[in-house]
Amino acid sequence: MAEFLYKGVVDWFLAQRSQNTITTGDRMPSLRALSKQLGLSLNTVIHGYDILSQEGWIESRPKSGYFVCHRGGAKAALLLAGDEWRELANKGAQSAWASLAHHAALVDHSDSALTSATFHDKTNVPVLGKGHLAVRESVCDYLKNVGIKAHAAQLWLGQSPLAMFSQSVQTLTLRGDTVLVLTPCDPRITATLQGLGRQVITLGAGERGVDLDLVVRALQDKPVQLIVLPGQFSFPAGQLISNLSLRRWLAIIEDARLPVIEWDLCSHLAYRETSMMTYKSLDSSDLIVYIGGIEAKGVGRSVSWCLPGQYHQVLEGAFLAVDMALSDAQQEALNEALQPHGKHSITRRARHLWANSERIKSDLEAKLGEQVNFATSKGGIALWMRLSQPLSDDHATALFARFRHDIVPGTLVSQEADADHWMAVNVTVDDIASLGDALAMYFGNGLKATLVVDDSKDNKHRKQKTTAVNVIVEPTDKPLKKTHDHTTSEPLYNPMLDLINHDFG
Repeated sequence: MAEFLYKGVVDWFLAQRSQNTITTGDRMPSLRALSKQLGLSLNTVIHGYDILSQEGWIESRPKSGYFVCHRGGAKAALLLAGDEWRELANKGAQSAWASLAHHAALVDHSDSALTSATFHDKTNVPVLGKGHLAVRESVCDYLKNVGIKAHAAQLWLGQSPLAMFSQSVQTLTLRGDTVLVLTPCDPRITATLQGLGRQVITLGAGERGVDLDLVVRALQDKPVQLIVLPGQFSFPAGQLISNLSLRRWLAIIEDARLPVIEWDLCSHLAYRETSMMTYKSLDSSDLIVYIGGIEAKGVGRSVSWCLPGQYHQVLEGAFLAVDMALSDAQQEALNEALQPHGKHSITRRARHLWANSERIKSDLEAKLGEQVNFATSKGGIALWMRLSQPLSDDHATALFARFRHDIVPGTLVSQEADADHWMAVNVTVDDIASLGDALAMYFGNGLKATLVVDDSKDNKHRKQKTTAVNVIVEPTDKPLKKTHDHTTSEPLYNPMLDLINHDFG
């Protein structure tokens, strides 16, 4: 009888899914509400939710309730750490133009992001210097959630994180200096460095970080003057680095005594309600210049903050010279966004983006089937999507020109050999259907190829044959198994991965 009652909760959920009453990303009814609706005890409903969670149908989010997950049939795409460093050819402004063409795909498209109901009708008068003390104190309180202890007197506020990054690079390095960058990362990082005349060396990171032995060899063999770390939630895949790996990173930095910039624009969009440690949180020597912020599509809706660390004397003059001061309206909007229970809080925004990313995965997998799979999402603006095979040059040019506000080509984000198989999909876009249709048309009709078979040495007799790829899209929502195998869309953590990535030396 007990098993029958538990199954009633599961059957109710599957019925709602089949009728599209509940879809991917929706919030489930509260435990008490469903208990009353189905006439079951609260403990029975709790147990039914536990079964659905174990099977990967729903996910519990602290202080928010249960939400419906995307339960796809495809395995998560695995992002491996690179096995060598790569020196980028300096293309100057050419790479910067390519990155700026996709700028809108790197930011939040929400019209409500960083808007203030209090100051929206007032004149935007810049506040000279670092910004209002009360706002800087709010940012410091937020930084405590990611393990960073900061004093408001040390913090700088500005309009653009990229401007802060550019000023930091120009102040801490000289033209021709070598900079080590971890990828995948925001393509504006490498483009800005090349535009400023710096030589860029990249190291490919996997889902749990980079090969630290390779980092040590690169620092020994190359005249590196600056290290750029994209942060735990690096664009676009995100990383979940062990504390031991973070501590070894800090040991490497302290031994090298090099300036380091941590680019952290995604930690406020973590898809898990847990505090993620940053490199800066372990930086007892203040060698890391920490740059964070929130970027939105609208004009004047982006803000940034910077902790200069031990380089504050040289960087403060550079920041003042650029005049990056925020207006009162921008500071008020930032202050409201940092309040955990506010209407436009970044905490609520992160929850919404998680739900939207689940919907996007569901829609794209339904249209493309086994032609795509996704790296496990941990946070940020984008999904890291892997295609079964790269697009042709003509199709890639047309696709990225048409959807330049929605997707970023993998070749801009990563320098690894398989980068052309990947693309980053902006999860703040509400309607992704047209992108799915364009890719489905390519995979359904564009993979017809004419093959020339040479049957003779003198090439006189040639035969042509046409092959077509038939895409079979299977339904992604499979029936629940009677025996619960704890299947989830996220791969289980294997401690051996830390050894493979040389976390333990």
